[in-house]
Amino acid sequence: MSKTIKTDLVCPECGNVFPIMRKASRQRGLFHRKRLYCIVCKKETNHIETKDFDMLLAAISFKGEDRLNENEKEVYQLVKKRSE
Repeated sequence: MSKTIKTDLVCPECGNVFPIMRKASRQRGLFHRKRLYCIVCKKETNHIETKDFDMLLAAISFKGEDRLNENEKEVYQLVKKRSE
């Protein structure tokens, strides 16, 4: 029986979060890029892979916007765009 882990793919255009399941042995790194067609904005974009979207957002909000690295800033901007 293979163990699968939920990861989220975030569209950089519209901020849509698309969950996928990956085998534990096939995990990718945090902020890995995957080129997919987004069903919301109708474009093919390099989706940003995050391990646990809710935990990432909590960590970003706790850390403060001024102390984020470039990848975290990009995800933070997407979340702000999506909530508008």
